[in-house]
Amino acid sequence: MSPHLDDGVLSCASLLAGAARPVIATFFSAGDRLYAARRAEDREACRRLGAEWRHLGLRDDRFRSFVEIIGAPTPVTKRSQRALAALLDELRPELVLAPLGVGNHVDHRELREAATALVEPGRLLYYEDRPYALVRGQVEFTLGERPAPDWRSYFGAHYVKTYLGSFSRETVKAALRTALPFAGLTCVRELPPPDLWPLRAYGTQLGDLFASPAAMARSFAARPERYWARTPA
Repeated sequence: MSPHLDDGVLSCASLLAGAARPVIATFFSAGDRLYAARRAEDREACRRLGAEWRHLGLRDDRFRSFVEIIGAPTPVTKRSQRALAALLDELRPELVLAPLGVGNHVDHRELREAATALVEPGRLLYYEDRPYALVRGQVEFTLGERPAPDWRSYFGAHYVKTYLGSFSRETVKAALRTALPFAGLTCVRELPPPDLWPLRAYGTQLGDLFASPAAMARSFAARPERYWARTPA
């Protein structure tokens, strides 16, 4: 389950590269004229991984502000649940990978809630959303294990500098303080960093997310690819 046209590959490339029949379903895959290029990039990235692609056509409103994206309440909507239910009926997957919601992006949280509602825990894993999970303390913040990300690392992240706009740091901190922890999970799988070749297909996005190709490579090399599951009661 990829919220946008890059999230699944950026976050799950190591696991997908070893899967028997991986399918990357991007939910918010429609938007302005840029999206034709982004869909083409996603198809190429999937081809490099040996994965099938599905673009489900929900509209991505990419012009929301940074604070709107990270501070909005988690929506409970039927659009993503209907799209996911149809996909589950068609594919009958052995395993579903859903975003953990690291970074508190509202679209990622929407898909996390849809998966939690519709997929039985035994075949559901949550992945660490990248590049957000590459910021020190963000995963632990999402899981409720610390009260805030490491702010120095957070505001030093290239994607934050790209999208912050005119918002003050205090405004961003206040928005993230509204985040509800997604607790009660256990890390159940840890894989080495991925081959970056599939990721490099996203030429329109990587400049916004990473300072340089070398910086991207260093960030991925420093952190394993991890997956989380609901801890049994």
